[in-house]
Amino acid sequence: GNVDEGHSLTMHTAEELAHGVSIQLTPAYADHEGTKVNLLDTPGYLDFTGEALSAVRVADAAIIVVSATSGVEVGTEKVWEYCEARGIPRIFFVSMMDKEHASFEGVYQQIKERLTDKALPVEIPVGEGLDFHGIINLFSEKAHIYKKGTMTGEYDEEDIPDEYKDRESQWETELQETLATTDEKLLEAYLEGGHISREEAIEAMARGMARTDVFPVFCGA
Repeated sequence: GNVDEGHSLTMHTAEELAHGVSIQLTPAYADHEGTKVNLLDTPGYLDFTGEALSAVRVADAAIIVVSATSGVEVGTEKVWEYCEARGIPRIFFVSMMDKEHASFEGVYQQIKERLTDKALPVEIPVGEGLDFHGIINLFSEKAHIYKKGTMTGEYDEEDIPDEYKDRESQWETELQETLATTDEKLLEAYLEGGHISREEAIEAMARGMARTDVFPVFCGA
């Protein structure tokens, strides 16, 4: 659905529409490869933090959304504290990459400084602000370039643009090194071959997340 048009799936009450913000916890779900994933969409405003606390109490994991323009806010820190208290796995999603003054690296540094030094990007943006038009997946080492005019994220998978190759190599090396240290056999394989496979990296990320040793950072709009 669409928030502006008043038929968004998780923000649809008269009061929410009148104020233009989410006010209450709303459940939704998705089927992914045969698994039903239940989602608890919570308000982002600190005034309604009780709704977020209620969700954290029953959730198996959390996606913490951080604005690419505003960065880590008091509400972000509060939700982080709730998740820390329960010890659940967490993912960061840096949103609004298409807005003016968006800064992925700036927000990432804030996350590292104010929340956790275990945050680790698994994708980086192609362009920022009005120029944002895709992401680079550090697992597949491919660029996902959004199709023009898309409203739901359709993309073409392409080779990494030349101007992003050095940056991608830097972030991908950090990802590989961090994940290799999560397992002795993986570390040995990495030191011998200098690279771990996509499948090995994803499995290591899953194990690291389950132990709250690592918190992946995604981005989008």
